[in-house]
Amino acid sequence: MRRLTRIGAAALAAAVVLGWGQPVWPAPNAAPDGGATGRGGGVPPVGVGAQPATVTLITGDRITVDRGGRVTIRPAKDRAGIRFRSHQIDGELHVVPADAVPLIASGVLDRRLFNVTRLIGYGYHDAARDRLPMIVAYADRATARRAGSPLPGGELRVDRPLPAIEGAAVSADKADLVDVWTTLTGAAPRAAGRVAGIERIWLDGKRRLAVDRGVRQIGAPAAYQAGFTGAGVTVAVIDSGVDLTHPDLAGAVTEAVTFLPDTDPVDRFGHGTHVASIIAGRGTASDGKYRGVAPGASLVSAKVCERWCDDSAILAAMHWAAVDKKAAVINMSLGDRDGPEVDPFEEAVNTLTAQTGALFVVSAGNEGPAGRTVGSPGSADAALTVGAVDRDGSLAPFSSRGARVGDDAVKPDITAPGVGIVAARAAEGEMGVPVDKYHVAESGTSMAAPHVAGAAALLAQQHPGWQATRLKATLMGSANPHPGDTAYQQGAGLVDVARAIGQSVTAEPQSVSYGRTRWPHRDDDPITRTVTFRNDGTEALTLDLAWQITGPDGKPAPAGMFRTASPQVTVPAGGTAQVAATVDTSVDGADGYYSGHLVASTGKLRTVVPVGVHREVESYDLTVQHLDSTGVAADTYWSLVSGIDVPAIEPLDRISGGPVTVRMPTGRYAVTGVVEESGARERSSLLIRPEITLTRDTTVTLDARQAKPITASVPERTARPVLVQTGVLVDLFGSSPAIIDIGATGFAGLYSAQLGDRASHGHVAGYVAHQWARPDGDGGFAGSPYIYHLGEGFPGRLPTGYRRDVRRSELATMRHELRGERLGDQVERNMSAEFDGVYGWTLSAGVPVGDTWTEYYSTKAVAWSGGITIGQSVDGDTEFRTSLYSPLRRYRAGRSYQEVWNTSPVGPTLIATGSPFSSAGRIEDVIRVDIPLHGDAAGHGGWSAGDTGRTAL
Repeated sequence: MRRLTRIGAAALAAAVVLGWGQPVWPAPNAAPDGGATGRGGGVPPVGVGAQPATVTLITGDRITVDRGGRVTIRPAKDRAGIRFRSHQIDGELHVVPADAVPLIASGVLDRRLFNVTRLIGYGYHDAARDRLPMIVAYADRATARRAGSPLPGGELRVDRPLPAIEGAAVSADKADLVDVWTTLTGAAPRAAGRVAGIERIWLDGKRRLAVDRGVRQIGAPAAYQAGFTGAGVTVAVIDSGVDLTHPDLAGAVTEAVTFLPDTDPVDRFGHGTHVASIIAGRGTASDGKYRGVAPGASLVSAKVCERWCDDSAILAAMHWAAVDKKAAVINMSLGDRDGPEVDPFEEAVNTLTAQTGALFVVSAGNEGPAGRTVGSPGSADAALTVGAVDRDGSLAPFSSRGARVGDDAVKPDITAPGVGIVAARAAEGEMGVPVDKYHVAESGTSMAAPHVAGAAALLAQQHPGWQATRLKATLMGSANPHPGDTAYQQGAGLVDVARAIGQSVTAEPQSVSYGRTRWPHRDDDPITRTVTFRNDGTEALTLDLAWQITGPDGKPAPAGMFRTASPQVTVPAGGTAQVAATVDTSVDGADGYYSGHLVASTGKLRTVVPVGVHREVESYDLTVQHLDSTGVAADTYWSLVSGIDVPAIEPLDRISGGPVTVRMPTGRYAVTGVVEESGARERSSLLIRPEITLTRDTTVTLDARQAKPITASVPERTARPVLVQTGVLVDLFGSSPAIIDIGATGFAGLYSAQLGDRASHGHVAGYVAHQWARPDGDGGFAGSPYIYHLGEGFPGRLPTGYRRDVRRSELATMRHELRGERLGDQVERNMSAEFDGVYGWTLSAGVPVGDTWTEYYSTKAVAWSGGITIGQSVDGDTEFRTSLYSPLRRYRAGRSYQEVWNTSPVGPTLIATGSPFSSAGRIEDVIRVDIPLHGDAAGHGGWSAGDTGRTAL
């Protein structure tokens, strides 16, 4: 029996239609096509708003998402009995086979390998690509040096070595993925927490690309007057390539290469050309008006992006720039979301910096104004991470903020101009607002980073022996903090080249992060960090030490919270002196983030050290214990702690049994989870504790022994279940609801329970849905003359078990007929329910049908929507040809209806659904037009594989 578990989709349709995942580094002015110049670009909508898309997971299992957002899971050959879990967070749908859970939980497998939304958005769906690209980190250096296949059978092809992470970019033919998975996991994959010879396996994913006034704003003319233009300094630009024909870059680019297959180094998007000219543009096309920050520097260009940037190409280009080209400064105006672990990009930045001394200047990201949004690789310790400010030095709303995910470290490090920056326009480029024939204006931290890269090049010319640490310390130490902005927003402040070229005092470390101190704070021990000040001058300096710290309430930090042993420190000429910098969070004050600067100064000389500490708000340990049906700690589970009145959400999974403890702010929470069992006890138990009030350390037990079975019957004796689901929706504070559900091809093994008291607020709703048809005797339901679509919603609760004997008198009857010419030999019917008081759709099972069939529907507090898909059998697979769908409808018990499909003529169709999501609609100032190019005479909208067209307003 196949069993499926889905978690988090507030309607799978909405999971793919709304959000498209976390946007990465586009600039803040949205392009009409949602491309990389728009801050909300994210993963492009393939599979919704287009023809259906199928992806093959590393396990060999296939997932299909149609334009309506319906999801179909097809296990690979010989994997029909595997169970699946799926979840959707931040608009991204993950589908995870049960035998992959241990490898994900142990950190061996990248979760993105199961991120269906991103796999489709990256163009890794089966219609676009026949190989799955991955990145492996070898377990031993000898294998890394050989760069051989990590699998003895050779199913993985090595595409390029990646010495920066002691790994390689590899790929596998999707037809071989079942064999690859078997080889990776061995004979007992469910117990596997590691893979022989391999330390990590990541998806070789993609990243997004995240100035005349800017040059003056950062004080670069003072460097020119002192004779510094960046001459003799090599700066690498890892981006979308460059336009070598642009007058501003003539003579500036000494080498341009591409790390993308089947491409040349030419920039056909425009991002790389814009960035390169901000760094070192000669200003030829504007009589010097739009000259770059370091117009004498030499550029080397590594093309790793078109609209998307390949992960493995970026890693290879980083090594090329730092090791082969020996670039002093490397600009990376790109990135993606950060996680608590050290990812391969952070590892590469840190490793290459230590090995070569190259300074990586990285954009912080465009996900502001929310906190904890600085992305990777800007999150790397060694990176000089750049936020964006506008023309008056105020932080740009889109600029990503800290603290860093995982350890609350101070990031970004520095800011630079990033709003309305005018720079070179690529001849074949698409991005930016045209200013003249040769220049465009654009905004984003992508534009801020090259200002700092150019500033670093000026310093590198002034100090030829300096490496990354000295360059970074000088640029940060000489920056100008903006009043009212915290260190988690601006780091050290706005880069100041005029001050930097005369800066003689620097600090190590360049910023001080004290991490998080646990609540309550009356017994907190002081935390001391050592700051070493360096004096490159010829005279000893006595520096006055001052703390400029702001608390979470916007007020100065309480007296005594931040201190040094002495108010002054004397640093000898050409020497160093250490200062013990202490934070004491036991001092009375507001709870939250404190940040600002430790400023060391004498006369006009000043150095700035960003500082931050997280004084935890009232919080407690929440321990969740998962027990299986025998009362033993469960080995396999997935659960979600979600805030009811606090903006907190924490998914829980581990490689082995035992309680899991998380630290959560005080408030009310729901705890929802699935306990999965296999072998002799083949069952999935959906459990919810709908409400707990966290005012002390608390333990919650999700006990599968409390769950009761799900079961039902229908009046047709020959019918068998096609798909059975039970699910619960939980409202998330400030976000769309989450759905957690389990599903199977039968009732056996499905259990549910609501534990504890009923929720005091209506933030929980449950449902049960089941579809039935006549078996075909060959393991399927092909040609069934009838289909039952049944279900029931439970606003305010998840039922503890379910028993229902359905009577024909409760149901509506619909006679279906399929007419007209068909473009394939297979017709599949799907249908989803929306229950009153239960936000979202159920999963849909596809049932092969003939020319006529009858359907039966539940009618109590439920509406139905579905369609038909026509495909052609090709080499054992089915190619999508056409599909038609019907709008959401309600039916009355005892009534009979009729629906005819595929009637001629076929063509574009206007669909009226009575909602703003008809073929044309308006919500406030937004007009939405979506006219299906394929529809039938009966008024069904749809799609076909050959649809093309254009709509103009």
